[in-house]
Amino acid sequence: MKTFFFSLLCITNALLAHPSKGYEDISDQCELKILTPSLSERKTAKIRLENGLEAYLISDPQADQSAAALSIEAGSWNDDPNYAGIAHFLEHLLFMGSETYPEENAYDKQIWDNGGTLNAYTAPDRTVYIFSVNNDAFSTTLDMFSHMFTDPLFNPNGIKRELHSVDQEHDKNIESDGSRLWMILKETGNPHHPNALFSTGNAETLGGIPQKEVKRWFNENYSADKAHLVLYSTLPLEELKTKTAEHFSKMKRGTTSLKESPEKLFSDQQEGSLIAIKPFKDLRVLSIDWELSPEYVQNLENHSHNLLGYIIGGKYPSSLHTKLKEEGLIEDISSGLMRAGKNAGLFSISFDLTEKGAKHYETIIERCFQALNSIKASGVPPYIFHEMKTMATIAYEFQSRMTPYAFVQNHADKLINEPLATYPQKTLLPIAYSGEEIDAFLKQLTPQKGAYFLIASPELTNLYPDRKEKWTGAEYVLKKLPPETLAHLEKAPADAKLAIPEQNPFIPKELKLVTQNSGEKNGAAHKPKKLVDNQRGTLFFWEDTEYQVPEVAMHFDIHTPLIDGSAKSEVLFDLFSYTLVEKLSPTLSYAHVASLNAACHPSDMKFSLSLTGYSEKAPLLLKETLKHLKYCIMTKEEFELYTATLKSSYVNVGKSMPMKQAVELYNNLLFNNAPLHTEKLSALTALTYEDYLSYASHLLNECFVEASLCGNLTEQEAHNTWTLIHQALKANPYPKKRHEKKQMLLLSSYQGPYKIPAQTNSLGNAAMLMVQEGQMTFPKKASHAVLGIALQEDFYDTLRTKQQTGYIAKSKCGEEEEQLYTLLLVQSTTHEPIELIARFELFLETYIKEFETSLPEGRFELIKKSAITQLETPPSNLYQMASELHALAYTHKGDFDRKQKLIAAIKELDYDTFKEDITTFLSRQNSKRIAIMLEGKPTEGKSFRYEGITAETLKTEGTYISLP
Repeated sequence: MKTFFFSLLCITNALLAHPSKGYEDISDQCELKILTPSLSERKTAKIRLENGLEAYLISDPQADQSAAALSIEAGSWNDDPNYAGIAHFLEHLLFMGSETYPEENAYDKQIWDNGGTLNAYTAPDRTVYIFSVNNDAFSTTLDMFSHMFTDPLFNPNGIKRELHSVDQEHDKNIESDGSRLWMILKETGNPHHPNALFSTGNAETLGGIPQKEVKRWFNENYSADKAHLVLYSTLPLEELKTKTAEHFSKMKRGTTSLKESPEKLFSDQQEGSLIAIKPFKDLRVLSIDWELSPEYVQNLENHSHNLLGYIIGGKYPSSLHTKLKEEGLIEDISSGLMRAGKNAGLFSISFDLTEKGAKHYETIIERCFQALNSIKASGVPPYIFHEMKTMATIAYEFQSRMTPYAFVQNHADKLINEPLATYPQKTLLPIAYSGEEIDAFLKQLTPQKGAYFLIASPELTNLYPDRKEKWTGAEYVLKKLPPETLAHLEKAPADAKLAIPEQNPFIPKELKLVTQNSGEKNGAAHKPKKLVDNQRGTLFFWEDTEYQVPEVAMHFDIHTPLIDGSAKSEVLFDLFSYTLVEKLSPTLSYAHVASLNAACHPSDMKFSLSLTGYSEKAPLLLKETLKHLKYCIMTKEEFELYTATLKSSYVNVGKSMPMKQAVELYNNLLFNNAPLHTEKLSALTALTYEDYLSYASHLLNECFVEASLCGNLTEQEAHNTWTLIHQALKANPYPKKRHEKKQMLLLSSYQGPYKIPAQTNSLGNAAMLMVQEGQMTFPKKASHAVLGIALQEDFYDTLRTKQQTGYIAKSKCGEEEEQLYTLLLVQSTTHEPIELIARFELFLETYIKEFETSLPEGRFELIKKSAITQLETPPSNLYQMASELHALAYTHKGDFDRKQKLIAAIKELDYDTFKEDITTFLSRQNSKRIAIMLEGKPTEGKSFRYEGITAETLKTEGTYISLP
């Protein structure tokens, strides 16, 4: 007995002396290395907790914020058939408090008040939760985050209310053609596969769900052995390991193993069938989809789908895209893998069709198989593989900092697919060229195994729907393609005019940093140098010594007298920019693969040309772009095609979500350069080919260029670029005094508030309230900045979480033309716009009356500190920095101390002054308000509205009763 107790004592002492860490380190087998100098201090670790949770930890002393994401290997495919949509519903419920933090909005408020972002999404085989927050708030937020998964509250009252949110989220998707396509794919798919279930859920499938069922599903599916955690922080790795074990060891190990469905995703009726869908918008799309074998999807090192997607979806001169464009059948093409789950995926070739293409969809299908057979005959040359591998390697080695939120979201989602030890090497990098693997992949893409989804008006396709999808009401028809048609497609002769893309001229050969010295991270380092200021324009230059990546970001704002904000001017430029992209499509296709991009778009009485990507080949892309910019001419036939495309895009604005239509009305009302889509349609209808030729030939006769060149280039290279621009444009100066200027409607203090009612044929309503708050001064801007952070949580919590008026509820405190304003917006299928506006006003009135409760001094100080932290934190990467510097240079007239001035004003701001400012901004004494009230189609069984009637009519038509 003494020996036993002595042994027990020794064991106890040993445990106390060497306590278990609660985790094991996983050896990192990823051989990829980061070469970006500014990321040299970043360190990673991989651990597995005793309960089975795996964690990927990144310590980055220079991180601008900290972030976390957790992915659970449970999604909509794990739904209980009795409660379709429960996985998605539970995702909502986990945000509504835990036993440790029972306050319903405590987690949201903690993140938003500390400068962060949060969200989650439910996918077929996984659910991912993400947040980012200021570094000093990370530890507290991480604790709150962990309790979502260890002791969720599942308050019955919250369950009942959040059901309305899920129901309205489904309503939002009813008129989305992308959602309708997915729902039809599910309905016509294999009924024995869990994909056939209604994954979003609504009041019908989830109404009355008891708390015990929610808890049961959570306990069965949310377990540590199915969890993958990503932490990104300035904290040292050892501390991140400790925090992971401390916060997530409480998650229970599951009692059930992961179940993979043995069933195929597609059904026999889908394979070899054409499914023609009547669209809600003016769309014309043909998508050919193949379900890939689980073995292929699981083999992460096989990137045959990327190789084929590049060839089929490319826009090089001898491509399928070029041939179909020449025949007038398509507007665009894309191709690639859609990963539906860890072991399930679809390979898709998708075409945006012209009206002619919709009528002759069979021709496009045949051309597609001719192209596939051409590739089978010629094979994929090794140089394409090596180009792809080179770019994948460069992208990892010379990576920039992503925003912390996007960084952890990306990793948490992908961690599920690859063993943690090798992650992310297999996900990112193809290993070796294999012609046999490519051939095997191509053999899966037979006509008999493809599903052909055609979205177009039945009047064009002559395929009229004979059934409706259950949950969205989308109309479609399913038609088996005859065996002889499929056999013909299988043997479609290879087209000699279709060829493999040539070697890519934009692939970098030798990336170098022009400056090896790291710059100081302070405000002075973020002031660009003005190199040019004359009658032809202004040029700012910022050489990157901070991010130290071999990339550039070039922005050119080009003022010309032919851009004046009118509907005709906007339409002509839309046509010009569309033509430019079409003429550049072979160049842009090659450049995009090499991570170089150029874009052209209208911007406040001018147009903007931007170029971003690796610096080595950026001058080549700029030269090619400028060559077409000056002489952007199209044929008469192209004019007819391009105007038809623009017409569809304008028509579809009127079929977008009510929220987007309300924003269009707001912009049109407030600014002099935002014509309505109906006005643009009228202008387009009146436009002639000769009008365009005249416009394109005169657009750049006079120019004033506002440029900023940032990144990996020298001052001399910046001067050379400036010279190149003006040699290419060959334009006369456009004096500043003649420039058209953006103007904003300024409301009178002695009139208003105003309401603007409007109608739409889209489902649901939108209400938008704009409150103008006066001239921007830095003291007023300081109050506005603090208010903006507080309001986003308070408005969302009141209008969405508590009142359940809609799924979308947003607020924004902004500045335009040095005027401050606040926007409130809700989209709803249950509440009329007039009622929503009344609720907005009640919210603001209550906010002012109960100010010390809504925004007590302690919270004010916290948000103030958070606002300062955000302003003091430099942009995450070069592209964000370049955008910020360009805006400061031109929108804010070269005030590069603007941030420092605002920081100083926020530091000076006291609680009493803040309260006084907010009362002035938002109280009813400020009548400078406009309410946009957009009323759409009512949702059956959900609309609640008062009907107008006279007393006499009600007396006549009403029924009177009396007691017997």
